[in-house]
Amino acid sequence: MSFILNTNLSSDNYSEITGYFPDAGFIPNEEIAFKIAEIVLTQIYGKENINEGKPFSINLENDIWIIEGTLYRRKGGVAYMEIQKKDGKILKIIHTK
Repeated sequence: MSFILNTNLSSDNYSEITGYFPDAGFIPNEEIAFKIAEIVLTQIYGKENINEGKPFSINLENDIWIIEGTLYRRKGGVAYMEIQKKDGKILKIIHTK
């Protein structure tokens, strides 16, 4: 395992320190945006469901990464996600029908 649960760890320890914010944003490119989307969407909708929606389309619009699955290989809908480029905030997750 690459982590340990530490209940003594607190954001209060660093509350007075200004954090690092890269000029290009925390999600600077489509590869990172897709990796995040794949992990989060797989957790919600399952690995098989997300794999069936590949390849995913990605676009950067107004500094928001838009990620959407492909419908041609499957029946039903596709996963869709929006991630803010500057801070990685997930703005929207849906699965169409």
